[in-house]
Amino acid sequence: MATKHTLTFFFTFGLRETGVDVTYNYTPGRPARGPSYASGGEPADPPEVEFVKAVLTGAKLDKDLQERLDEWAEDLLQGDGYDDAVANAEDDS
Repeated sequence: MATKHTLTFFFTFGLRETGVDVTYNYTPGRPARGPSYASGGEPADPPEVEFVKAVLTGAKLDKDLQERLDEWAEDLLQGDGYDDAVANAEDDS
């Protein structure tokens, strides 16, 4: 079952550090299952992280900038921010 979580990521914009609150759905993974008489076994399923929304701390963005922020946040969750998102969700549980 998926649960919703929010994690703040920080990036430097100019001379300021800016926070982005990224909300995502988290579905836990499943460990591998060994072979049995009925099955040859099944590989493990990794945890899933699905982007929901991104909010720039202290700012309201126009539609075009919001779309860019959403793309950035979604890419972050699927790349470098994946492990942080999984750890945050597991800590919340």
